[in-house]
Amino acid sequence: MSARPPRRQRGLTLIELMVALAIFAVLGVLSYRALAEVGTSRTRLEENFERWRGIGRAMQRIDTDLLQVVAPAAEAGSASPQASPAMLLTRAAGGGPELQFLRLDDTRGVRRVGYRLVDGRLDWLRWSGRDAFGEPAVEPLLDKVRDVRWRFLSGGNRVDAWPPGERRGALPEAVILELELADHGTLTRFIALR
Repeated sequence: MSARPPRRQRGLTLIELMVALAIFAVLGVLSYRALAEVGTSRTRLEENFERWRGIGRAMQRIDTDLLQVVAPAAEAGSASPQASPAMLLTRAAGGGPELQFLRLDDTRGVRRVGYRLVDGRLDWLRWSGRDAFGEPAVEPLLDKVRDVRWRFLSGGNRVDAWPPGERRGALPEAVILELELADHGTLTRFIALR
């Protein structure tokens, strides 16, 4: 019988093994990055969703208050000329705009409420009565607000200040609210009062 040469076993060479490991490493890094990106995207989406819910709640609060605005002449007993106007746009102590107005409240009758921009935060103000005596109860409404602009529609014209002239008890036909947000640009809301 003839002697057969020994059979050589075939396996992976060192180079083939290193190439396979490199491919697995690249696939592992890519899948890790994809999973991490899904996680951060989800977090970012949840944060944006919560921000828009906060913006919606703030707009709803403003709408509700403005739709219940009342003028002193509409109440029983007219207001004296020295009384606070039905709606007043001023500058707050911090320099931001402050809008105050009379609102019909279920439990307290007519009550003065307002909105003030202070240090990038829009606050909801509530006084105990119809006049702005003392400090109001302040509730933060919306943060990351760069600017708030209140405009008024009166006689078909846009007016930047209220009350116009001597018409202290008058109400505008509509209020135009422009909220400039740090993260979402400028939102404009038109609220018809009549």
